Amino acid sequence: MKPVVNRALAVGILAAVTGIAFLIALTFFRKGGFSDRDSYVVHAYFRDATGLTWKSRVQIAGIQIGEVDGIRLEGARARLEIRVKNEIELHTDACLTKTYPSALLPDATLEATPGTEATPLLRNLPEEKREIVCARAAATTQELMDAMAKIAIDVQAVTGDLAKTVSGNQGSLREIIENLARITREVDQVVSENGQTLSQILQNTRDFTGDISEISGRDKERIHNIARNVEDLTARLNVVLASVQDIIDPQGTGRGGAPGARGEPGVPGAPGAPGVAGAPGVAGAPSGSLLTPEQRAIAQAQVGGVKQAVDRLNGSLGKLDSMLEKVNEGKSPAGKLLVDERLGRKVGDAVEGLSDYVDRLVKLQVQLQLRSEWLLNQTVSEGRPGAKIYFGARLMPRPDKYYLIELVSDPRGVNTVTTETITTRPPGSNVESTTLVTRTLNEEKLSLSLELAKRYGPVTFRAGIIEGSGGVGSDLHLLQDALQLSVNMYQFSRPGRSVYPRAKIWANYHFFQHFYVTTGVDDFLNQWETGKYPGGRSFNVGTDVFFGGGLYFTDDDVKTLLGSGVSGAASAVP
Repeated sequence: MKPVVNRALAVGILAAVTGIAFLIALTFFRKGGFSDRDSYVVHAYFRDATGLTWKSRVQIAGIQIGEVDGIRLEGARARLEIRVKNEIELHTDACLTKTYPSALLPDATLEATPGTEATPLLRNLPEEKREIVCARAAATTQELMDAMAKIAIDVQAVTGDLAKTVSGNQGSLREIIENLARITREVDQVVSENGQTLSQILQNTRDFTGDISEISGRDKERIHNIARNVEDLTARLNVVLASVQDIIDPQGTGRGGAPGARGEPGVPGAPGAPGVAGAPGVAGAPSGSLLTPEQRAIAQAQVGGVKQAVDRLNGSLGKLDSMLEKVNEGKSPAGKLLVDERLGRKVGDAVEGLSDYVDRLVKLQVQLQLRSEWLLNQTVSEGRPGAKIYFGARLMPRPDKYYLIELVSDPRGVNTVTTETITTRPPGSNVESTTLVTRTLNEEKLSLSLELAKRYGPVTFRAGIIEGSGGVGSDLHLLQDALQLSVNMYQFSRPGRSVYPRAKIWANYHFFQHFYVTTGVDDFLNQWETGKYPGGRSFNVGTDVFFGGGLYFTDDDVKTLLGSGVSGAASAVP
């Protein structure tokens, strides 16, 4: 009769503890995380309040400074009442930006900028005038997709126009060169045919300068300089014309023809035509040339570089024409990217997804933790050390959400049940009998915990696999997260035992950075029976009482290894 009374007492204590915990949590949710004494209220208007709810976070640099205290509709806008910590100074030019930290969850947060110190503080103003005028919202995915679609249309139009322009004027550069060659030949012919006229013009110029010198003696030297400059300019013009002729006709077929052939009248370089050796105005020039040997050597040296540059330009233009043709037809990767709108959209989506992945990886925090619990009943009853060891990691993509992975070493071992069917036949009988034999095996092996946790204000809810069994848990954070009260419920059925689910309640106190102490009761729904061991039991509530401690720290190297592992796995997928 006594075990039944004790069990009823334990259930009553559990119900009382659960009621008190939920009453405290309800009080926090009703009043919010900030009281009137340690915070002040501001308000802001948003065109779209999607994703914002009561108690949505307001943060600066990822650290919470306030929360949404209320949302109501005023006209066509949403009015947000925001409660901010007293130590946070927001000025009248402060800004609020609505962002979506996670691509999978619709929850939004408000990123705040405090403003400049030259402007007044909002908390010093009357409450009705504490408005944050600068309220913005991050671009949605649909808006980004619309913008990318417009850009893709513009790029396609530009590449189409460029392709039409190039394909319609492939021969324009060659025509320009041929026209230049024709013009230079005509200029050379005109100069050769009018050499005598030019000599007469020079003579008349000398006579004219003589007349001018008689009229004005003071300008004689000046006019003489002008005449000398004209002569120098004519010589330089001959060099330029010869250089152009060598570019157009490097073999000299336009001047002298083939060996042994007679030149046609009127063609430069033909026998008896103007511009050959002995023509007036060109003294000392060799046959078939307008330049002296020294001048021709200098011109040929200069023409060599020009020819090389023109050849390179022609080759580059040919390659450019071929490349643009491939781009227009979509044969090259760049052409496919510019012409194929679907491929361009896929590339844009891939770049955006990669950017989001890198952003989440940078914000990801990996917290390693080691915890040890000294089981008092295990030490007293079994006569051996009863240390239960936890080693795990918290993957925290956001401050209010994390994934917990733990390996647990329990000195009490893990019980497994196996059922065997044994068939026997007595001697001299044809009747077989079947017997089911159930064996319970206790093994010392590691158990695994995988949990998903989400925090709402001072309360964190957890669910997943706890020490190899499905279970749930909850944490209550007090004293600015220095004190944590936790409860776990798991192992709802145990092999070979008809007992209550395994319930564990404990408290962690963080007395120093990265260190904490812990104490609590394990399996407190199932109490020990007095007299099971000689001398009775010193603890009558729960299977075991424990105390211990732990440490935790954030490791960026582990985050880098996780990113490398994910990238390697993605690249290995065909």
